Amino acid sequence: MQDNTRMFAGMDIGDRYSEICILDAQGEIVEQTRIASTEASLIKYFSPRSPMTVAMETGFHSPWMSRTLKELGVEVIVANARKVALIAKNNTKSDKVDAELLARLARSDLKLLSPITHRSREHQVHLGVLRSRDTLVRFLFHKSFWIFLKGERSA
Repeated sequence: MQDNTRMFAGMDIGDRYSEICILDAQGEIVEQTRIASTEASLIKYFSPRSPMTVAMETGFHSPWMSRTLKELGVEVIVANARKVALIAKNNTKSDKVDAELLARLARSDLKLLSPITHRSREHQVHLGVLRSRDTLVRFLFHKSFWIFLKGERSA
């Protein structure tokens, strides 16, 4: 039995602004809007809206945006952008159209979005430390190797 009060939002995320399309349970467009891609804007816009499912594609901003929305109690689906052919291969591509397609896919069948799960904030920090360490070790090894070779040549 489908919840007739649940709303479905598709969010096409941009660096500065994000397009949002909201559908009701029957699939009718309730609202199309654009908000700033900031934490404050997300909280202001989505706080009073529930129950809601929000679909967004993977991207640079999707980890923090999905965490912020989940903290507000919103169900978040992060779509694997490489596997959502309906959006990637769409000839009439625009942010508004993409937002609507994401909302419609979230309303119909979540498997069509090939959902992914982002790492937690803590795991993301640990991964950043490990990657930084790896880069530093590679750099130091590379430098010491060339210093070693130069030392051998001059001898």
